[in-house]
Amino acid sequence: MSQYCLDSNVFIQAKNGPYAFDILPRFWSWLDEMIAAETICSSSMVLRELIEGDDELARWARERRDGGFFVVPSQEVQSALADISAYVVETFEPQHARTFLDGADPWVIAQSKVDSSIVVTHEARAGFGSKRVKIPNICDEFRVQYTDLYGMMRTLGARFT
Repeated sequence: MSQYCLDSNVFIQAKNGPYAFDILPRFWSWLDEMIAAETICSSSMVLRELIEGDDELARWARERRDGGFFVVPSQEVQSALADISAYVVETFEPQHARTFLDGADPWVIAQSKVDSSIVVTHEARAGFGSKRVKIPNICDEFRVQYTDLYGMMRTLGARFT
């Protein structure tokens, strides 16, 4: 069971920002080390989002498709997703609920809820009255811990020298 479950935006922002494959390949090999140690995972729904592209990140994700990193939702995860979906539909306007529920985000939260892992996302908590559905707010509602990539890396002692 992994300690952390990573959202799509962690990979996308890493690729587009400070951890681009050509700038800091050590980051990606560190992720592989964390995958091998079963410290991190992600949802197969994140995999679907990542392989939509035709870039280095899509290739990286495809190469890890069958290794167990991208977890296929169990019956228990699907049940947790149903609870999350019901809450989101009851709480948010239909267009915002639909946008959230159509992506991988609720699956990442459901996986973490079942595994007692920590969601890793770059999303910030939405303030009171916000119409947008944000991962940290849903995590709070379902008592799921979350952090950002830098918090996870600090906790795990990542060093890229």
